[in-house]
Amino acid sequence: MKKKNKILFLDFDGVLNTLRWRENEGKKAIIDHFGYSFDPESVANLAKVVRHQDVGVVISSSWKCLGLEEMRRLWIERKMPGELIDITPSETRREVISQVTPGEIRWLTSKGYEINLWLSQHDNISQYAIVDDEDSMLPDQQSHFVKISPIVGVTDEDVKKIMRILKL
Repeated sequence: MKKKNKILFLDFDGVLNTLRWRENEGKKAIIDHFGYSFDPESVANLAKVVRHQDVGVVISSSWKCLGLEEMRRLWIERKMPGELIDITPSETRREVISQVTPGEIRWLTSKGYEINLWLSQHDNISQYAIVDDEDSMLPDQQSHFVKISPIVGVTDEDVKKIMRILKL
């Protein structure tokens, strides 16, 4: 297996679980033990990015609370594109929070902080993109962030932005 040096940090709710799919086409949605299936259009658009062999997927979604092995099972069972390589850590400890101001707590409990922590543990990453419907990223991550509409999910325009960020 080739080591991935470009990372796509991926949220699920609002990115692959879209309002359009659940409300308008949800009657076709398959429900498995993970919940509703993902919006096929968002998944197809995501595939345009992760089909590149040097791009790996890291789950930053709250779904990661199920653990890496369960996320890998979801990835396989749902025939998701690309290679899932990891999940971001949930590392907000009481001793860390007690040493910061109330305004800083927001950043320490954010996905941006968890992504930053993951990146600090992986020094071989040349590029990364963050795909989420909510902006809880750190200021220096904004140029890597693509905000997704939770109504329609990943669009062709989003794919172009992600590919520019990852230099694909």
